[in-house]
Amino acid sequence: MSHRLRAILVLVILSSTVVIARQSHVRVDVRLVNVLAIVTDTNGRYVDGLNKDDFILQEDGAVQEIAHFSHDLDVPVSVGIVFDTSGSMQNKLRTAVAAVDRFVRTIHPEDDIFLMTFANGVDLRQDFTDNRESLSRALRGISATGATSLYDALDQGLDKIKSGRHRKRAILLLTDGEDNGSTATYGEVLQRIRESELVVYTLGISPATNGGPKRRDSVDMNVLQSLASASGGRAFLLSDILVGTSGTQTERILTLIAEELRSQYTLAFYPKHPDDGQFHSLKIRTRAGLVARTRPGYVAR
Repeated sequence: MSHRLRAILVLVILSSTVVIARQSHVRVDVRLVNVLAIVTDTNGRYVDGLNKDDFILQEDGAVQEIAHFSHDLDVPVSVGIVFDTSGSMQNKLRTAVAAVDRFVRTIHPEDDIFLMTFANGVDLRQDFTDNRESLSRALRGISATGATSLYDALDQGLDKIKSGRHRKRAILLLTDGEDNGSTATYGEVLQRIRESELVVYTLGISPATNGGPKRRDSVDMNVLQSLASASGGRAFLLSDILVGTSGTQTERILTLIAEELRSQYTLAFYPKHPDDGQFHSLKIRTRAGLVARTRPGYVAR
C-alpha cells in the first residue's frame, strides 16, 4: 500500500471519529425529560387504556415527539412522607398517624418509603424501606412539640427522595402550620421542585376558627397549593374538627392519592435545546378532549 493511500485512510478514520464524537456530544447534552400525567374524564374518574398516539405533548407551545411512553398500574413508587410534628399537631397526631399507617399499607407492596418529621428541626425517622412494620413502629414513636421547619423539611426530603430505588417518585407532606423555623426559603424549595421529576402532594390540616381571627400557626394553603402544583400534584385542606374526631376524611384523601400514584401516565421527550437553566412550560392534551394534569413546566438544569 502506498504512503499516499495510507494517509488518505488515516484521514477518513480520523474524520469519522470526529463526527461520531460530535454526535455523541450532542446526545449527552440533551437529556430525556420525563413528564407524569393524570388523565380524568368530566366526572373526575381516572382514565386508563390510552396509548401514545392519544397524547399531544408541548414544550413552550411547540409539539414534541414522545420518545418514551408507559402506563403500568403495577409500577412501584419511591415515596417520602414528610410529617409535621410541631406542638400545634398534638391533638391531631394520633388520628393523622393512624391514617398514614393505613396509607402505607394500602399502596403497592414494593413501594419503598421513608418517614421524615419536622418541628424545631428535621429528623429522618425511617430510611427507605418496604417493611410496613418498620414504618408503623416509626410512626408510633413520634410526638408533637416545637416550631414548624416546613421548608427545611421539604428541602431535605427532596434530597432524600433522590436515593429512592424506583424511577417514579412522590412526596407526601402533612402539616397544620405555616413555616416559622426554617433556614431554607419558600422560593428555594419551589425552584427545587421545578427541577425535580417527582409529584408532591400536600395535606393542610386547618384549625377551625368558627369565623374568628386566623391563628398565628394556621396553614397557608396558597403555599401548599403552589408547592403541589409546581410538580403536577394536588393540595388538600382538612378541618381539625374532622381530623380530631374521625379519620374518615384523611383516609379518603390518602386512598385517593394512593390510587392516583397507580394511575399516572409517563411521557418523555428529548428537548431541542441543551440544559440552559431556564424554565420551560409544559402542556399535555389528549385527542379525546379528556383532562390531563401535569406539572406546568420544568427548569432545564
